[in-house]
Amino acid sequence: MKRIAKLLLAALLLAPAVAQAKSKVIVVMVDGYRWQELYRGADSLLVNDKEFGNPAMMKADFWRPTAEGRRRALMPFTWEHIAKNGIMIGNRDKGCRMSVTNNMWFSYPGYNETLCGYPDDVNINSNAPLPNPNMTVFEVANNTPEYRGKVLVFGSWGRFIQIFNEKRSGLEVNANYRHSLSKQPTERELYVNKLQDGTPRYWEEERFDVFTHEYALEAMKSRHPELMFVGYGDTDEWAHAGNYRLYLEAAQDVDRFIKELWETAQADPFYRDQTTFIITCDHGRGVSEGKGWFHHSREVDRSNETWLMAFGAGVPAKGELASGDYHNNQVAATIAALLGIKFEPEHEGAGKAIKF
Repeated sequence: MKRIAKLLLAALLLAPAVAQAKSKVIVVMVDGYRWQELYRGADSLLVNDKEFGNPAMMKADFWRPTAEGRRRALMPFTWEHIAKNGIMIGNRDKGCRMSVTNNMWFSYPGYNETLCGYPDDVNINSNAPLPNPNMTVFEVANNTPEYRGKVLVFGSWGRFIQIFNEKRSGLEVNANYRHSLSKQPTERELYVNKLQDGTPRYWEEERFDVFTHEYALEAMKSRHPELMFVGYGDTDEWAHAGNYRLYLEAAQDVDRFIKELWETAQADPFYRDQTTFIITCDHGRGVSEGKGWFHHSREVDRSNETWLMAFGAGVPAKGELASGDYHNNQVAATIAALLGIKFEPEHEGAGKAIKF
């Protein structure tokens, strides 16, 4: 009897610790950001071409004699923290590859594959505002008792409203030029609303990333989502515009944004040491010769090439992987595994979780 009593007492004492150990996941996607800049830094053929920006500015800010120096200048937090404490996938120079499995090689199909766990070239073959017939892992999580009402989505591109199928899923999607969707917006959110309204709408369906970031950051502090998506898009837009300087600056902004999200998590007992960050992209771009880097599609060679970074709770410090073939259809299953929820799409081409 004494032994049974001791076991029951031990179970009761452990129960709160188990309850607090529930996974929290932050997913960041960087639209159209090439693995070449992530792993090599600024491209010499582009920073010296005045057609793509001010060479003096680009070289002063981003040019260094070595690839290691250039990539650190471009994304300091990535190389000072993530590379040392997490896993980095997709450096083809080292023999590790990642790519999409859809045959479109542009945004909506890339997001669908990444977030739903499989390609759907039949239904998702354009960037048109089609409500996604497929269910994202975020919708699946929001349908569980553990995560219902604890899932938030933030994105710069207006199409996220359809990608996450807001009407069907019931997810709260703060995208495009929407204000804070909180029922009780904070003073900070009201101020961001004002700043966004006072900024020219340079792109008709996509706000600047800084607004997306500020809404997401404030939601972490005030609403404590346990699964959150943040989709940044400035990298893709400036690349399409042929402005390499602003493309690089947008990438550096993303690095700073990720750092702020991480530091916010680590400063809050709700998230500290209990949160995993998954960072990836929806597609790649063409190679740098001429204007090939402007665009991406099935007709643009190598724009299927992607990458992924992970760090935080449950991710070992392996740094850059030097082998392996990975795909975007594995990301949704990886998120589900971290959350501890069932996610088994009965669809051809569904990927298995990445084992870190």
